[in-house]
Amino acid sequence: MVRFVVMAAGLATRMGRDKLALPWKKTTVLGHVLQTVIEAIKLQKSVSSQCRIEIHVVSRQPIETYISEDDKKEFEERGGIWHYAPGPRPLAETIKIGLQDLGSDVHSLAFLPGDQVGITVHELSDCLDEVLRFLPDFLVPMAGEKTGSPVFFHKRYIPELSELQGEQGGKVVLNRYPERWHKFPVGESLFYDVDTPEQYQVLFDKHVDKEKRADE
Repeated sequence: MVRFVVMAAGLATRMGRDKLALPWKKTTVLGHVLQTVIEAIKLQKSVSSQCRIEIHVVSRQPIETYISEDDKKEFEERGGIWHYAPGPRPLAETIKIGLQDLGSDVHSLAFLPGDQVGITVHELSDCLDEVLRFLPDFLVPMAGEKTGSPVFFHKRYIPELSELQGEQGGKVVLNRYPERWHKFPVGESLFYDVDTPEQYQVLFDKHVDKEKRADE
C-alpha cells in the first residue's frame, strides 16, 4: 500500500493569505491537487484494487473550505482522511501528522505540497506505477537535474522522517542517500507551485490562456 500525504498546513508567509483556497480551474488550488491525486489513482496500472492507495491531507482548515460536497463525497468514498490541524504548522510537524496510524501494509509514502498546481494526472500516475512495480528506497521526480515533488519514501525511512524538526522537510532524509535514488523523468512544469501572489497570477493567466486556446 502507498500513502499519499498532501501537506496543507504550512505557514504561507509569502502569500499573505490562504493560497490553497484561491480559485483554480473549477475548484481551489488544494481542490485541484486532490482531484489530480484521485484521478491518478484511477489510472494506475500495477494493482487492481484502488483501496490499496491511501490519501491523507494535513490541513489547517476544515475540508469544506476547499472542496465541494461532491468532491468531499468522492474523497471520503476512497477512504480519504482529513487531519484538521488548526494552525499553521511547521513542516516537520505536518509530516509527523501524516505518518500517524500507519498500517503494516504501507510500504511507501509520498509527500505532495497542497499548492503544487503543476501536478498532472498522467505523470503522477506514472510515478505511482513505478513505485508499485519496483518498491524503490526513494522515487525522485526529476526534470533534467532539478528535483521536485512528490518524492516517494520507502517505509524503512519512517524513523528518520519522524525525527525531523521545525521547517525541516523530507529533503533532509533524501539527501543523505543520493546513491539510493530511483530517478524518474518528468516535465519541469510538474513542479509549478504557488508561493507568492505574483506566481499565482502568472500561473493562473497561463491556465486561462490554455483553456481559451483549447476552446477555439
